[in-house]
Amino acid sequence: MKPGERATYKPGEAESGVLELTSQGQYRLQMLESSSLEPIQVSDKAILMLDHVPEAAGGGNTVSVSKDDRRYVCYSADGKLRYGTIAEEEDFLTGDVTLKNETIELDIADVGGERPEFLLQTARGNDILLAWKSGQMVRFVRENPEDGSGYRLAPAEKIDLLPDTDAELTVCEFILGRETVFVGDSDGGASGWFLVRAAETDEPELRDRKTSDGFTLARVHVLESAPGEAVTTMRASERSRMIVVGYASGRFRVYHMTTERLVLDRHLPSKEPVVAALITPKDDGLLVESTQGISLWHFDPRHPEITVAAAILPVWYEGYPQPRQIWQSSSAGVEPEMKLGLYPLISGTLKATFYSMLFGAPIALLAAIYTSEFTTYKVRTFVKPTVEMMASLPSVVLGFLAAIVFAPVVESFLAFFLTTIVVVPLTFITAAMLWQLMPRRIGLILESWRLWFMIPALMLGLGVSYLLGPTVEQIAFDGSVKLWLDGRGTGVVGWLMLLLPLAGIFAFFANGAFINPYLRAHAVKWTRSQFALMSLIKFAGLVLLTFALAYGLSVLFYWLPTLFGGAAWDPRGTFVDSYAQRNSFVVGFVMGFAVIPIIYTIADDALTTVPKHLRSASLGCGATPWQTTVRVVIPTAMSGLFSALMIGLGRVVGETMIVLMAGGNTPVTDWNIFSGFRTLSATIAIELPEAVENSTHFRMLFAAALVLFVITFIINTAAEIVRLRFRKRAYQL
Repeated sequence: MKPGERATYKPGEAESGVLELTSQGQYRLQMLESSSLEPIQVSDKAILMLDHVPEAAGGGNTVSVSKDDRRYVCYSADGKLRYGTIAEEEDFLTGDVTLKNETIELDIADVGGERPEFLLQTARGNDILLAWKSGQMVRFVRENPEDGSGYRLAPAEKIDLLPDTDAELTVCEFILGRETVFVGDSDGGASGWFLVRAAETDEPELRDRKTSDGFTLARVHVLESAPGEAVTTMRASERSRMIVVGYASGRFRVYHMTTERLVLDRHLPSKEPVVAALITPKDDGLLVESTQGISLWHFDPRHPEITVAAAILPVWYEGYPQPRQIWQSSSAGVEPEMKLGLYPLISGTLKATFYSMLFGAPIALLAAIYTSEFTTYKVRTFVKPTVEMMASLPSVVLGFLAAIVFAPVVESFLAFFLTTIVVVPLTFITAAMLWQLMPRRIGLILESWRLWFMIPALMLGLGVSYLLGPTVEQIAFDGSVKLWLDGRGTGVVGWLMLLLPLAGIFAFFANGAFINPYLRAHAVKWTRSQFALMSLIKFAGLVLLTFALAYGLSVLFYWLPTLFGGAAWDPRGTFVDSYAQRNSFVVGFVMGFAVIPIIYTIADDALTTVPKHLRSASLGCGATPWQTTVRVVIPTAMSGLFSALMIGLGRVVGETMIVLMAGGNTPVTDWNIFSGFRTLSATIAIELPEAVENSTHFRMLFAAALVLFVITFIINTAAEIVRLRFRKRAYQL
């Protein structure tokens, strides 16, 4: 024998096999063994149709079923539908194996008068589909009544598989996974149907259907039709969602069911009707049978699992009540659909960027303004190198600390951290107001130590937050922040959290437009202490106004829909929702520390390069240092400040290790600050080393990298345009 040759091998009369010599010089013997048990009598009449859920065989159009629970359904000539389970029982003494059969019978005479043409059973064996040539289908479910009478089959719904057409049903078969049903008709139409939960779908037609189990069969995928060419056969791939469809005209097509993509469209040279068709196990060929024989066709489907629309638009996947944008690149088997929507990754990237910049950008810019304009040179030479040294912390260390240390601490003291966000800034501003009440002589002596007095104010703010935390949690969050996020209590506090910053902005502009002009008009005869006291009173009034306005609007927004007969408008489920330990709140806090040194350094350099004569001219005209900073220095340095923000934004967009370790890596699309996310960079870092080269998954990861590049390119381009515009305005000074 030569390598690769095969020969028949017969060691005995009852045994035979195939002997092959491999290229390594070894002999390989392949022998077929089969065994069968005694048959089971299911019906006295002939069985006309039978379907069963086969055991898993390493893939293919199968699902895993226990040997002790083989499920089948059959239709016999007596007009009865039988649903049964077969279990193997082994005799402990003799080792003989027998089959135990339990059957449920149902007479379908009342359901459909004619003999059905198709009988199918879903993967889990709980739903039985019976279809007629007219396109009518009845779905039966297995029920266990409360009266203890045992399991029975009951009709769940009756639907028309061929609405708006007079064609006949010619093909009705499952594709891979036994959940989606392919439907073909005599007019060349082809579609895919699967069960959805009626109450959760957005389709009015499906939501209004009344079924016994709450599920309904929905036509989800409509494939490109071949008008006038009857569908004669369909066979699903054993490893993907591709199907081959044969027509009476000799045409055969390959579709991908999930993306509804037409992969291949060919005709048999003889134009004879296609009797049967098969996709080869490796999805690289077709076997097409007609009345004149079988032909083999080689083809390369490339990557039918993904299209531009499937990557950026919602796709209706099995098991979901409506189209979704999902990223799920791996699964436990070949049956689940590959979900490679990029939107969850883009959304996660933008979410991480937003919350990180929301925390880091204000602190960095305000710190740069303070050290540049309001501190002494000696303090600035100490603070700036210290902040810049923060940039030396590796992001992997920050991510590790965020995941292992910060995230559990924040979860345990969530009320304290939420209270800190409000109390600490108020403490700083109150301390600044009290500083103004200090006698002028003492204030001048302590002027150079003003920065260090912020530390006691910080400690006081943290202490007050720690003491108020349990009280705030008990009153505002009904005893538990996490349980409140899950739905306990009312949503008024949720609106308060969202509206408080907006109310603060309104109070700020109201102060500048109405209160300050009045005070300036009447403060001519006031002493410095009187003006400082009035400023403190004004600040307290603005704080009360902010909280009162935010609370009033919160109550109004929450209860207003109830006045018109609707449900209360609860903000939970949008920017606030269920709590996850690794979330955007933690990532924003930690990533803010990573981006603060970059923004601070560039912003400080931009502010210090503003010419001294501009400051001197402003101060000489009677402007205060704050007025000089806001109206002269910042506008002049705006191009540099904007560049600092954009560079920090680019740093956040491309960050990998912090979001990888502390973001939860959950590809969700919500903007809940207390939930996780998955970014483009983290997905590339995790999945690219394990992706099969040149696979669809591999190529989609490169597409994700391209999207990340496009995002950063757009941000940098916009930043450069705005920076040049600000620089042009600054040169005019």
